[in-house]
Amino acid sequence: MFRFVALCLLLAVAGPLSAQQDGAPPEGPLYYTMTPDIITNYQNSGQTLGYVRVAVDLMLERPDQQPLIEQHQPLLRDALNNLLAEKNQQEIRSLPVRNELAAEGQRRLNDLLLQETGQTPIRRLLFTTFLYQ
Repeated sequence: MFRFVALCLLLAVAGPLSAQQDGAPPEGPLYYTMTPDIITNYQNSGQTLGYVRVAVDLMLERPDQQPLIEQHQPLLRDALNNLLAEKNQQEIRSLPVRNELAAEGQRRLNDLLLQETGQTPIRRLLFTTFLYQ
């Protein structure tokens, strides 16, 4: 009988502890998807324009920084739009340059956020879709 009561007490205490752990925000980085995709023009060969469409995910340092990104998303989208528009056809189509473009985008966004908020929350910028024409 004593074992049964001890087991019931143990289960009663363990239940709320596991519920608290389930409701806690996840530790470590969080991925934030910028929606909708960014679509802009770039300088194509000659006088014609090409266009590029990218889906962007941001790896944030901590989950509590997501509201900061959401609040400043128009500013961040504009910066990425300008960065892509500065490139020419060869740069857009080059895989090594595309990787440099992601790193440059991360730096630009963190610089903007540092000016606006005093924080640099973006650990990495990922192009999950990169289409050009």
